[in-house]
Amino acid sequence: MLWKDREGSSNVEDRRGEGGGPRFPMPRGKLGLAVLAVVLVAGYYGIDLTPLLGLDSPMPTQTQSSIYQPSAQEQELAKFSSVALRTTEETWGRIFTQSGKRYIPPKMVLYSGSTRTACGYGQAAMGPFYCPSDHKLYVDLSFYKDMQRKLGGGGDFALGYVLAHEVGHHVQTLLGISSQVQKLQSQVSPKEANRLSVKLELQADCLAGVW
Repeated sequence: MLWKDREGSSNVEDRRGEGGGPRFPMPRGKLGLAVLAVVLVAGYYGIDLTPLLGLDSPMPTQTQSSIYQPSAQEQELAKFSSVALRTTEETWGRIFTQSGKRYIPPKMVLYSGSTRTACGYGQAAMGPFYCPSDHKLYVDLSFYKDMQRKLGGGGDFALGYVLAHEVGHHVQTLLGISSQVQKLQSQVSPKEANRLSVKLELQADCLAGVW
């Protein structure tokens, strides 16, 4: 992607170095993945399960003597994320206008470690995620590094696609799709509710493909 000379989004909130929520030791292996799945799904629908997991210890707050200093690589990732977000705003703004609607872009929150959200506490281990309760998508930039080094997902387009997927969830929220799915899930079996969640994720992938 040719992005370095492009303008970034104005809808970015930088919380890196602030802390902002309790930090808890994640279980390892399959149990850890199960815990992450439960917290993420519940958080997506505005249910904060983190208090049930014993997240009571406060994080140390940033002081003037410990100002956060991001690396040059991290700053470049932050700039890239801002530019990628701007391209989603342009794409969806145009599509919504053509449909006679107004697109209200989400705000992207950059954080480090963990942060408080309207859907509970966000943790870096969760990867990028969207909270429909506050219309914000949350990104710990360390995920990009892990994606490149450990998951074999390098390349600017791959990183941009991750953001576009979360913006897809925002589009679903604006169009009322997420609330419709949530209502249906409350009326069906757990198996069917999970099937609907998978469909919602696949549609977010499709919306990222529109971008």
